[in-house]
Amino acid sequence: MRSIIATKLVKDKGYPLYRAALLMGVTPAAVANYMNGKRGTAIKGIIEKDPRLMEMIGDLVDKMASSGSSSQLSSYYCILCAEGKRALKKNGISLPSCLYESNLMMK
Repeated sequence: MRSIIATKLVKDKGYPLYRAALLMGVTPAAVANYMNGKRGTAIKGIIEKDPRLMEMIGDLVDKMASSGSSSQLSSYYCILCAEGKRALKKNGISLPSCLYESNLMMK
């Protein structure tokens, strides 16, 4: 997902690599690797084929670009992660629950 987010910030929103990296909390080198397809390609195709997930990613990128910060978006990341796991599970890829999801299941 970070690969798609980085690409949208740089190509769609016109952010320089450094600014996109700051927003995402990664290094500029990581953003460059996402852009060049050297990182984040393993499940990118599956994610891009899921319209619901792509819409959510687009919403997140819009929120990041409009606020200039990602500090208020932590709960959105959790929702996006859970939705990503749903999309992957539909394609036969299961990922373990995170601590947050585990706590929700216990309640």
